[in-house]
Amino acid sequence: MFNGLFDSLINLRFLGYLGLLLDIYLVWIVTYLLLNLIKLNVRTLQLLKGVIFIFILHTISGWLNLTALRALVSIVTTHSVLVAMIIFQPEIRGALEQIGINAVKGSDRRNRVSLIDSLCQSAEYLSKRRIGALIVIEQDVKLDEFLTSATIMDSKLSFELLNTIFVPTTPLHDGAVIIRNENIYCAGAYLPLTTRENISKELGTRHRAAIGASEITDGVVLVVSEETGTMSIARKGRITRFETIDAFKEALHGYIK
Repeated sequence: MFNGLFDSLINLRFLGYLGLLLDIYLVWIVTYLLLNLIKLNVRTLQLLKGVIFIFILHTISGWLNLTALRALVSIVTTHSVLVAMIIFQPEIRGALEQIGINAVKGSDRRNRVSLIDSLCQSAEYLSKRRIGALIVIEQDVKLDEFLTSATIMDSKLSFELLNTIFVPTTPLHDGAVIIRNENIYCAGAYLPLTTRENISKELGTRHRAAIGASEITDGVVLVVSEETGTMSIARKGRITRFETIDAFKEALHGYIK
């Protein structure tokens, strides 16, 4: 086999080598996107475990000749590609959108620094005045499925606008603000609450919504407590409280891509 492969490589012309390199590069991109899709959020990993369990059942049923079980599992595995596309539709769409954004815009460190500065300035302002806030910075996975109740704004992020949204007398203060591509994409969004039972009872609805959103996306969720003014960041199902704005800002620089 290796001799045949070696002979094939020797006989390749320039265009043949170019095609081979392109083929390897495209396979590498597809593999990278699949691995990136798997690690995007906790829900994806849980679903992946379920898929692996189904294939294990299929293998065991074949070994032990369990006809009924094998027939049942075969129905699922036959349509596994279509099922996966339906289940992972938000993640796939988010990954494809991110590819398009990166291809057109490229990485812009200055925009990221400006975004973090504005968010920290607002968080500090709201914290000192005990004004509750919930902000999600989208990354690869989009939150389109939670926009039903939201008000689309798609406005340039600013310290003044962000603070105004969370003033208790405004109609949009009770939901979450979603930041997309350094803009305030929407306000008044309602996020899913975490269903975990080991969460501290001291955490209110905002904090539970922040943890819930961070469990199913790779977004960075900022919370300002209305009761204590404490600033927190939820990421990958965990929430961390920060006593100083400097520590809060340093964490954001590490979390936001």
